Amino acid sequence: MGIIKHTHLHTMNPSAPQQSPLSTEEFALLKSLLTSDCRPEESFSSIEMLDGYMIALTVGPEVIEPDIWIPNIWNQEKSEVPSYFAADEAKVIGEMLVRYLHTTVQQFQTDPDGFKPTFERVKYSNKQQKEQAIEDWSLGFAMGIELNHESWKPLFTNEETGMLGMPMLILSKVTDDYKALKKEEISDMVTLLPDFVVKIFYYWKQHKE
Repeated sequence: MGIIKHTHLHTMNPSAPQQSPLSTEEFALLKSLLTSDCRPEESFSSIEMLDGYMIALTVGPEVIEPDIWIPNIWNQEKSEVPSYFAADEAKVIGEMLVRYLHTTVQQFQTDPDGFKPTFERVKYSNKQQKEQAIEDWSLGFAMGIELNHESWKPLFTNEETGMLGMPMLILSKVTDDYKALKKEEISDMVTLLPDFVVKIFYYWKQHKE
């Protein structure tokens, strides 16, 4: 076996429908893969980063095929699945990721206003961990935008709607804007972020219709 222990694979349900939510064990496995020392340096590094990415794919302008967005999780440069995954491992992991995305899609189809990012649903042991979780989530969202940035352009070319994406881009620290903000401004931005994500969802929903 490769990176996943043999016993772990037996806890997975290979015939689980692609629509079923991840079990606690499956979620924990994904989390451990993303924080493993064996993962590629270029890969996502936390479950928060993965969640932000999944939400960007969910609320964004178009459907992206799994064979594009899954490899990007492991290597943003080459967009390929790591060679150390055995064939059966890669299949199981891919199915889990597809189900994860389906769960976020279902959330926005049934109750978009009830959306909460991972960092609002997880308890962290200290302030630094929470701040890192917010940065990771925002960076994951930014990576989701980057995956098909051409399609996202209409949102950002309009000053009013472009503001909706700013909290994620600033909190991800991909720009230098974060350093210029006061603590109160950062706090306000974190508070506004979930509502802005929902507004982005409605923006693209209206465009699609």
